[in-house]
This record gives sequence, C-alpha cells and structure tokens, in this order.
Amino acid sequence: MGTVMDSLPDRFRPIVTSLLEQRDPALLAAFQAQEKPTLDQQEAMIDVLGDAFTEHFGPGHEPTERGKLIDDALGAFLVRWPSEDLAED
Repeated sequence: MGTVMDSLPDRFRPIVTSLLEQRDPALLAAFQAQEKPTLDQQEAMIDVLGDAFTEHFGPGHEPTERGKLIDDALGAFLVRWPSEDLAED
C-alpha cells in the first residue's frame, strides 16, 4: 500500500503538496510517510484546504478555478479517507 499522498488522484497532488508545504509542513511529511491518516490529521487537512478554498472566490462569490481545484481535492481526500475509516490518535 502507498502513502496518503500516493492515494490522492494525480491531478490533486500538486495543489495539496503546495498548500501543505506552505501551511502545515509536518502534516505533509506525515502524509508522505503514512499509509493512512488519523482523525486529527483529517481535521487538519480539512482546515488547511478549507481555509485555502475560502481565499479563492471571484466575482459573485463563485470559486475561482484554483478554488474549485482545492474543493475537489478535499472531496477526493474525504472520499478516500472517510471519518468512519480512521482511528483516533
């Protein structure tokens, strides 16, 4: 089995890597080494991507292309790693 980052679809890895490098390098390092996130790590990922998403709205409060990509990346992460499949720390 691969790492958490390996489990993300190819099109989302660059944006997730970039955001985690800037906002939570320790979480990125964990996701590059672990096969599965913890619940706390899932919450941290939701916080990082959710905060980044809110920074990318255009006219009419519609998400920009980058915002849509961030939202889709978070969705892909949550589909792959739903809360009920994760353990507490």
